[in-house]
Amino acid sequence: MSQEIRCINLGYVVPKENAEEVEGIFKKHASWMEKFYSEDSNGQKHLLNSYFTKAPEFVDPTDPSKGETGNIVFTINERFTSLQSVQRHIENAMKNNYFEEFGNILHNYGKVISPGGIIYHSIR
Repeated sequence: MSQEIRCINLGYVVPKENAEEVEGIFKKHASWMEKFYSEDSNGQKHLLNSYFTKAPEFVDPTDPSKGETGNIVFTINERFTSLQSVQRHIENAMKNNYFEEFGNILHNYGKVISPGGIIYHSIR
């Protein structure tokens, strides 16, 4: 297996009325990650960086004046040192008590599911 940097990128489209519940589960995952990766001796043995986002979904993303759809777009973006670190992350995350809910969210609202992606272009 390749030792190059790998990513998990997940994108969700969630009805506004379910967004708070979904965000709560994502916050549990973020909290778990904070603790789980705090043991990395140099801080980047496995996880290089991570960020979670949310934004309204627009009817026309090129013209927000046309209004919103009533959905919230969430993304989870995680960059790892290797594919083995991605696999380690998934295996350990699956042991969490919230993971069944996390999986349901992925099944119900997941639109982009990319575990182990390769960065083919980056600026900074």
